[in-house]
Amino acid sequence: MDGRFSGALPRAASVAFFHLVIAAARVANAEPNDDAALDLAKKAIEADYLGTKFAEAEKKLKQALTLCGPKSCSNKVVARLHRDLGVVYAGGMNKVEDGKAEFVAALKADPDITLDPDLTSEEIETVFKDAKAAAGIGGTPEASPSPTPAPGPVAPAPAQGDLVHTPPREQTVMTPVPLYTELPDGVEVTKVVLQYRPFGASAWKTLEMQKVEKGYGAEVPCLDVGSVTGQLKYFIQAFDKDNNAVAFAGTRKEPLNVEIKLQIEGASPSLPGKPPPARCSEAADCPPGLLGCPKPGEEKTCPEGEVCDKPPEAPSLARKNWVTLGLQQDFLGLSGTTGTCSGGNEYTCFSGDDYYEAIPYAKSGGELAGGLAAATTRIFVGYERVFGKNFTAGLRAGFVFRGGPQAPGGAAFVPIHAEARAAYWFGADPFGSAGFRPFVTLGGGLAQVDASVKVTVYNTEQDFLADKRLVLDAWKKSGLVFIAAGGGAMYAIRPNTGPLAEVRLIQLFGASGTALSATFGYSHGF
Repeated sequence: MDGRFSGALPRAASVAFFHLVIAAARVANAEPNDDAALDLAKKAIEADYLGTKFAEAEKKLKQALTLCGPKSCSNKVVARLHRDLGVVYAGGMNKVEDGKAEFVAALKADPDITLDPDLTSEEIETVFKDAKAAAGIGGTPEASPSPTPAPGPVAPAPAQGDLVHTPPREQTVMTPVPLYTELPDGVEVTKVVLQYRPFGASAWKTLEMQKVEKGYGAEVPCLDVGSVTGQLKYFIQAFDKDNNAVAFAGTRKEPLNVEIKLQIEGASPSLPGKPPPARCSEAADCPPGLLGCPKPGEEKTCPEGEVCDKPPEAPSLARKNWVTLGLQQDFLGLSGTTGTCSGGNEYTCFSGDDYYEAIPYAKSGGELAGGLAAATTRIFVGYERVFGKNFTAGLRAGFVFRGGPQAPGGAAFVPIHAEARAAYWFGADPFGSAGFRPFVTLGGGLAQVDASVKVTVYNTEQDFLADKRLVLDAWKKSGLVFIAAGGGAMYAIRPNTGPLAEVRLIQLFGASGTALSATFGYSHGF
């Protein structure tokens, strides 16, 4: 282990005592987030820094600084956080300039801040002394006729919000701006989105950040950075599985800023583990027709595995899984006939729930004109999966109401609906945006459709002569196997939710019949 940590374990007790003393002083002059920030600092130093987990210590201290937004922590607490982060940089990660910048920030917050003697080494003391000189505090090098040196680098302030993010101070024109953030502890997200507005633009642009090491990163394209100096404004939001924003850095009202300059003073920003992005060439540097410049329509030669000059495709908002709750009303086709209740046809007649066993007077009529009759009603729940961009396939299951009574020796009504179905949805990316989504569908499965109409008969010739009428319910039963085809549309209120309606032609087998159905439902995608 590095010699700077040879006494780390014996020092742990004294470090703990030191932090207990600090904790006792918190009550006076405390700001709202002092305690939470100091707790993070304690874990960063005692658990991570002394355990040589420098990256974890850095993350906790940056998160603590994020908590200390405007007027959220006292100056002494802010100074201590910068000081401890400077110790992590200078004493653990060998980032001397970053450590010096943090020490300068600490001294500006509290000119009386000193190093923790239990965490001090000669190297750290040297960096701290240089920071005091740069900040104009304490002893300075011997006077010389040369002008007073300019202040040293100032540590960038953490972003407002709960994401662990420090904005880059600056970037050169025509160069991508790398942005990186980490999630606060205990937060789970499905995506992190960057929204930015180039200098001089009025509209915000959106870019989904990708997983980079322990966090998420993205690069604002150089064409959006542009060749004019100014400020690039942006903010970052993290969303959970229900598309709720659960963490942020900056806001649309108070965005974060990166200064775009012709030249920058410090090191070029970069994503963790990656080199700084290269400056892009400007179109004016190589006008078409100039020797050595590409001709119009001529494509660049790209390194293998890369795509040049193609803007990143915006992430689709399409959901692949859809659940539907719906109500379906059936209309059964009835054939015209006479002697409807005389037997020998597709109808069975009932008086209420009682089966009509008699044979009515033959000349009494019993005529049925035919047509469509309101039939069974069913409620269902469905699941469909999107394949590609336009096809869905899935299942529906439900319960059926208004079935007919059972005739002697006949089968009882089956109140079950079970269906497999597929659909084609029109449009380039129908599930990727809100709006109108028409579709056609084909399905089949298990279902029974029953319908009844009123029929007037006379039991006997005497009843006929006396005009003593009997009104019966003539039932037609169809099914149990069916196929169906039709179409409909969904109106997506948002890309992942909305009502739908469809109409289908149904052909039933077993007890043959033809029906129409009208369906109304609501679908939600995830």
